[in-house]
Amino acid sequence: MKKDQIRKVIDVIYDQVFNQGQADLYPDLVSGPYIQHNPLVPDGVAGVMGFLKQVGRLRCEVKRIAIDGDLAFVHVRYLNLFGKETAGVDIFRFDDAGKIVEHWDVLQPVPAESKNSNTMF
Repeated sequence: MKKDQIRKVIDVIYDQVFNQGQADLYPDLVSGPYIQHNPLVPDGVAGVMGFLKQVGRLRCEVKRIAIDGDLAFVHVRYLNLFGKETAGVDIFRFDDAGKIVEHWDVLQPVPAESKNSNTMF
């Protein structure tokens, strides 16, 4: 598996699945017993599909991508996750065929005020 393969999958997820609301593309990006670490989403493709249908079109901006072996780390600005601007880091683990087999995320609502002049992005 090469970095450019992983990058293409990441582009599909954020551009087409999330921003364009084409959730039906997601199952083709996943393999095996999809393991989910977000406590709000059940394991398996059906679990993530239920979540995607619940949130609908998920507007977002990818800020950074780091790829290390079979892992991709994606720093994201979610513009409307449950009605709030949210900073997130998604972590995906890929199999040798370039399919996602595991997902973690860390999400934090962007506060209205900050104690510093830095942004979360």
